[in-house]
Amino acid sequence: MKDSKPKILAISGGISSTSYNKKILLTLKRDFSEDCDINVYEAIADLPFFLSGIKEEETPKVVKGFLNEIVNADGVLVCSPEYVFSIPGVLKNALEWAVSSVVFTDKPVALITAASVGEKAHESLLLVLKTIGANLSVETNLLISGVKGKVSVDGEIIDPSTKQSIQNLMAVFINSLKTK
Repeated sequence: MKDSKPKILAISGGISSTSYNKKILLTLKRDFSEDCDINVYEAIADLPFFLSGIKEEETPKVVKGFLNEIVNADGVLVCSPEYVFSIPGVLKNALEWAVSSVVFTDKPVALITAASVGEKAHESLLLVLKTIGANLSVETNLLISGVKGKVSVDGEIIDPSTKQSIQNLMAVFINSLKTK
């Protein structure tokens, strides 16, 4: 069992200042600060478009930095909206950079999809994360449909059922990281 707090890399698929997903991650960072260290990754929009087949030495520095953040984290928490029934391009691009590496292989990952509907994006994200080797569980993935009625514009979870579901997800995720 680890003595120190688990380090979680949090990645938002929504990058605008009004993104519910980014605000949810910031709320979780605050609310769970005694149990874990959450680092909300801020440079996702700086990643260049994914290029397959490039050599290791040709990989852009910002991409190497992103992949290194994943390696150094005990776990990864992804929180994403749904855009046009799919994964937001910026998040899909970031995950594609991990395809030719092993950074997600057996890495504990929690997934929250918070959107108007979100089912298609959630399903796609689960498939992509499984494909790149992420360690996912039923207890650490959550679909929040109708996010605008469940989360305030400040990122506070205002729906009691959603709040409980997020607390359960985080408890299971953090505990799994502590015992790893």
